[in-house]
Amino acid sequence: MDKKITCRPCKEKNNWEIENEFGVVLEKHYKTKDACVKAGQKLADECHCELCVCDTTSCSNE
Repeated sequence: MDKKITCRPCKEKNNWEIENEFGVVLEKHYKTKDACVKAGQKLADECHCELCVCDTTSCSNE
């Protein structure tokens, strides 16, 4: 799969964010990693994308 959804910590706030397959960070942020990953997996399933979960603000596995 070339397209991916990325769940990662937010750079500015103490929460989690989702970056969609087009590289756009979604407006909704999540208080916990688990909540973010659950929403990210649902989005990945809907758009037939891979889910990438990062523990830092940037992923290096591209």
